[in-house]
Amino acid sequence: MKMPQYVTKDEVRRVCKELGIRDWTKLKKPSVTPKEARAILRQVKKGGMKIDPEQFRIGLEVELEHGIMLRDYNVTNNHPILTAKIVMAHFKEMLDYYMRLEVAELEGDLLKAMVAKNMNKARNYSKRLAKAKEVLAKHEAKKV
Repeated sequence: MKMPQYVTKDEVRRVCKELGIRDWTKLKKPSVTPKEARAILRQVKKGGMKIDPEQFRIGLEVELEHGIMLRDYNVTNNHPILTAKIVMAHFKEMLDYYMRLEVAELEGDLLKAMVAKNMNKARNYSKRLAKAKEVLAKHEAKKV
């Protein structure tokens, strides 16, 4: 079954122009500048949630996977506001969502490297995982 395109590239270009950011339909990799993240956050932040701008930027980069980064599962066409709403939905669950996601993804990468018996990759992932866990632990310690 051929699925319709719900969000056109023209609409994404229009919104990017209105936000004063570059055309996200042309992104080759999920890279969001702090300036772009701030412009988008101003449009979607509602209520009193204390959003860390850097975590928001990281969230945008992660959630671009719902756009043209994974063409088979493109839902947003890299629409910045729709992508931001995915981020905000995750923040409503927990404000440290992307810190926890980083830990989980690194654990998975480490396991894959170990199964493949690629010890160089495993060491690299192990170091990155330790750092990500440290960052998360420090964040959690501030909360209690």
